[in-house]
Amino acid sequence: MEYSYSVVPIPTSPLLQAHVDKYASLRLLALRTNPECFFSTQDEEGRFSREQWRGRIDTDDRVTLIAVASRMLADSSPESSSSSSFANPSVSLDSLDGEAAEWVGLITVLTPEFLKERRDNIPPKFQKYAMCFGEPANVLVSMWVHPEHRCKGIGGRLISEAIDWVLKKRTMRTMNFDVSNGRLGGAVVLEVVKGNTGAGMLYRAMGFETIDSDDASIWMGKRLDT
Repeated sequence: MEYSYSVVPIPTSPLLQAHVDKYASLRLLALRTNPECFFSTQDEEGRFSREQWRGRIDTDDRVTLIAVASRMLADSSPESSSSSSFANPSVSLDSLDGEAAEWVGLITVLTPEFLKERRDNIPPKFQKYAMCFGEPANVLVSMWVHPEHRCKGIGGRLISEAIDWVLKKRTMRTMNFDVSNGRLGGAVVLEVVKGNTGAGMLYRAMGFETIDSDDASIWMGKRLDT
């Protein structure tokens, strides 16, 4: 089976319950398939209510992007028949709901506003490493790609699209003169489990550098200069 891939944010205006349910199913699949790559567990998140899952998406201070695999039609043109081809993101929103589409990967961006508003409810290390570049950074979490769709460039595309989203949001803030306290999110940071060597190699290849590490994980960061 050949696929065309898209990476798009879950739209929140309005947020459809069908998208909430598909996101929850994908996240639980990730926790069940690769529990060694996460600090949360399927048992913990499997007890979430529908309202809790909706709360993870229906907010302006974080965004979740989904990698969607759309099965190619038998009469697809040669130019689009590659199993690792990517659809134009400007026309890919409809792919979230297509009959031939599968949600096969995800990544979430936590903005500086998210970290500020939830300071008392998130691990202190998030606050610590989000400030490692001297200004509040965006934190990338929950990155995962379905095993059947790995080695097709999807992980790199998820990260690239997440960074593009951060840059666009920063540009909008600048245009709106929303630059109080210097909160422009000029960097992105992430945490990777030490045993997840494949992810670590991918992040380094995309320009992330090690910030700090402990027995369980490595924190990495990338300054956004554009």
